[in-house]
Amino acid sequence: MPPRAAWQSALLWLAGAVIIIGLVGFTGVITLPDRQTGTVGDLSASDPQVVWHKWDSLWYERIAVHGYGYQLEDIKGQAAAGYFPLYPMLVGLILRVAPGFSFFWTGAMLSTLSTLAALALIAGWLSENATAARRALFVTLTSAGAFYLVIPYTEGLFLLLVALTMVLTRRRQYVWAGACCGLAAVTRVHGLALIAVPIAACLLDPRLEPRVRRQRAGAALVLFAIPFGIYLAYMAHIQGTASAFLARQAFWGNAKPYPFRAIVGLVEHPTWPSGWLHGGFWVLSVGALWRYRRAMTPGELLFCAGALLISTQQEIFQGIYRYVTPLLPLALAVAADTSPMRRRIVVFNLVFATLMILAFVTRNRLAV
Repeated sequence: MPPRAAWQSALLWLAGAVIIIGLVGFTGVITLPDRQTGTVGDLSASDPQVVWHKWDSLWYERIAVHGYGYQLEDIKGQAAAGYFPLYPMLVGLILRVAPGFSFFWTGAMLSTLSTLAALALIAGWLSENATAARRALFVTLTSAGAFYLVIPYTEGLFLLLVALTMVLTRRRQYVWAGACCGLAAVTRVHGLALIAVPIAACLLDPRLEPRVRRQRAGAALVLFAIPFGIYLAYMAHIQGTASAFLARQAFWGNAKPYPFRAIVGLVEHPTWPSGWLHGGFWVLSVGALWRYRRAMTPGELLFCAGALLISTQQEIFQGIYRYVTPLLPLALAVAADTSPMRRRIVVFNLVFATLMILAFVTRNRLAV
């Protein structure tokens, strides 16, 4: 699809998704009780900030405005280290340049523009033709966690970095793809798995001599490590330990995270419905990954598998539906599947999305 047509298509699809998401959220706020206040039918619900500025968005605002060194004597000040820095620091930079802007609208705009750019890359660079592009946009925007792409969360920025990595890798610009992976790794912890995309492609590229493959893969790894190294040094300086992200997980009920911790959590907390609901979504995602394993390159497969593995280090399964949303190789594989299977996956995601949006806007922990 030509660049101009890709941007136009991405804009139309995203605008339609934003309208539908907004209507579902608004309906939830005015018809269902807020779990925190107990109120129903809040007349201020016409303000998007009332509907969507909740949960992690509040933590990103804290980091954007005050940084990671704010009130460290308080548990909240230390717990902020549980969030990665690129997104809130970008919003914070904008707020410093334009102090009259609000965090919510600045963060939402950054997320939405990032998503728009990612969708344009999907349509223009990662899809074979216009039909495939429309299917890919549809699958991406009907993902259960797609509403996070347009609110002050990291998902939109992360999706853009995944798309950029895939485009650069397909163009055999492995070193620059490694740099994008480094930025993704300081956006979400799942970004650590993204480096598999350019590294695997580079090492398996038959058009390059073995020596050149090793050199370019090494350079990509260096550029990947630089942002993450800066992040670790910064946390060591501000929070007192380079491993602050892991050390502060105790404040979030997950003192010793390890792979498949969430599966153990199902046994420890068998009566928590959120664990089983999100755990079921994780199982279905793993099943989809197995189904589409041959439709992906080795690096893309490793990225998706690694991200799904990282998502199990929590006390229980939570937020899996939003962690899966930026797994672009998986979305592209679904888009290329047969119509009946694609419809079943889309319908499942739409039902789950509606449930999660209603839970999110009413502050029900089921959404977290």
